[in-house]
Amino acid sequence: MDVSSAVFYNDFKTRFPSKRFKRLLIYLKAPLIATCIITLLDPITIRSVFGSTSKNDLILVLLLEGGVGLIASSAIALSSTPSISKVGEMTLGTAPWSRDGEKNAERVASKWVVASTLLILIGFVLSAT
Repeated sequence: MDVSSAVFYNDFKTRFPSKRFKRLLIYLKAPLIATCIITLLDPITIRSVFGSTSKNDLILVLLLEGGVGLIASSAIALSSTPSISKVGEMTLGTAPWSRDGEKNAERVASKWVVASTLLILIGFVLSAT
């Protein structure tokens, strides 16, 4: 490796993000898109229901949606715990508990938590301005 290729290689490593950062961006892609869509559709929905868009109404709706999302995420995560799965298996005839099902539910729930937290943060930012 000559000097010019070594400089290029070091510059390449510092210019492009690491694998960990790329995985974080891939993970955050779906919650960020969902949060943007919800935030953009809220004023349209408020305007069509109430006839006008108020900043306070938008803030309250964002905080409400964020809170409901956090509750839903905890329900998603709890739905595949061993004890809840056993109750569902006995009463509803659902599939028995599996570690893979629990891991998948935790992944889905964590994305809901991120999206809900972003909605709440947007509501706080709007209320501060």
